[in-house]
Amino acid sequence: MKVTLEKNYRDLYTITDLEAAKLVIKYEKDNDDWTPAKWADMAIREADKDHCYDVITATATTAKNGRIWNAYGDDTGRMDVWIEAVGECYAGYIKIGAYLSDIWETGATAYAEHMYIRRATFDDR
Repeated sequence: MKVTLEKNYRDLYTITDLEAAKLVIKYEKDNDDWTPAKWADMAIREADKDHCYDVITATATTAKNGRIWNAYGDDTGRMDVWIEAVGECYAGYIKIGAYLSDIWETGATAYAEHMYIRRATFDDR
């Protein structure tokens, strides 16, 4: 999967963080055949429980996650992948952000409380 550095990584990362982010990017490039949209679809369904039909946009960037340690291999520390997406749902749209390490737990652990979720709904009266 194609993962990029966070937009303002120079303001947010130490040199150690940057090296860990590069390792995560390499890990994802070499080991993950899925696209950000496929991972986003799983996260959107976790947030909206199967009421969404289509992922409109999805991106994957590096991000720090205080709840993990070396999830992508040795020396990756607390670095993770942040998936952001917009999806079309039954009654509107949903925008989500979720850590890939949480999305890996789909079906085993409810992780919606760790996600960014924002909905825009239509009034169908």
